[in-house]
Amino acid sequence: MSKQTGVITSVNYEAGGEKIELTLMDVKNYLVSGDPNSVTNQEVGMFLKLCEGQKLNPFLREAYLAKYGNQPAQMIVGKDAFTKRAESSPNYKGTKSGVIVVNLNKQIENREGTFYLKNREELVGGWAKVFFKDDKEEVFNTVSFDEYVGRKKDGSITSMWGTKPGTMIRKVALVQALREAFPNVLGQLYVAEELGTEPDGEPLKEPLNKQDETATPEPPKMASKALKQQVMQLAHEKELMIGEGKEADISRLEALANEHQMSLRALTEDQANELIKILMDYQVIQEVPEENIQPIEGETPNVDAEVVENNEIDEDNPF
Repeated sequence: MSKQTGVITSVNYEAGGEKIELTLMDVKNYLVSGDPNSVTNQEVGMFLKLCEGQKLNPFLREAYLAKYGNQPAQMIVGKDAFTKRAESSPNYKGTKSGVIVVNLNKQIENREGTFYLKNREELVGGWAKVFFKDDKEEVFNTVSFDEYVGRKKDGSITSMWGTKPGTMIRKVALVQALREAFPNVLGQLYVAEELGTEPDGEPLKEPLNKQDETATPEPPKMASKALKQQVMQLAHEKELMIGEGKEADISRLEALANEHQMSLRALTEDQANELIKILMDYQVIQEVPEENIQPIEGETPNVDAEVVENNEIDEDNPF
């Protein structure tokens, strides 16, 4: 490794069985998307160290820098880097992914692949599953189209999201599922579509804080254990979760979450708070056999009764 006045100027490492020698000028000349003249030596040095630490080969487009104006440079990772690392795990069994659409029958449908009838069906999200060879439970992830669709400063949709919306949102769902499945090798790695930068280098979104042009987009904060316990407690009370811990039946709770475009296994903090509100308003109705009804004089018999249960929640997280 070479240094110049405290700035890292080159790194040497091995990635995928190939020896990589990466220099500051290599990055500035070939690996910057956007404005290479505005990227600082310190930002390039950080990129060099990240490539070395993560064993990424930027010459195969596994990683590159995105730089626009005065905003901090962002390290972008290609989707192939995610799939290659997943495939290197002996426990990896494969993936399935697709889009979420409101179909012609006005029903929400998880559809494999990216096909939908444009102008007749509505694309509302993407989904992905990661499978394992052992008994580890599959990872299932969904993402909302509105949260990730790329828009220009005038609010119009960018070219890639406008021409290939299904491909783009499916990609977001897939890389997030892979990152959740293999956090040790994919943690802190993000593709362009997650960070607000298109692969062709077109900036997508305004900085998160318009008062601070140096703000860097951050991934959504995941739900804490305490929030998940609140969800489980309410799900028990509303009879949407039966049993305790890993063996609990949460199929009804999953169905409710999916109706609101949420994934229990990738629940963000905001989604958890929203789900808690939904559960608090959820009404449990149980039909009473007609022969057991005892009408009160002067009142119309009512066959609906609210049933509420309180169960102690196991510390194990079933989702």
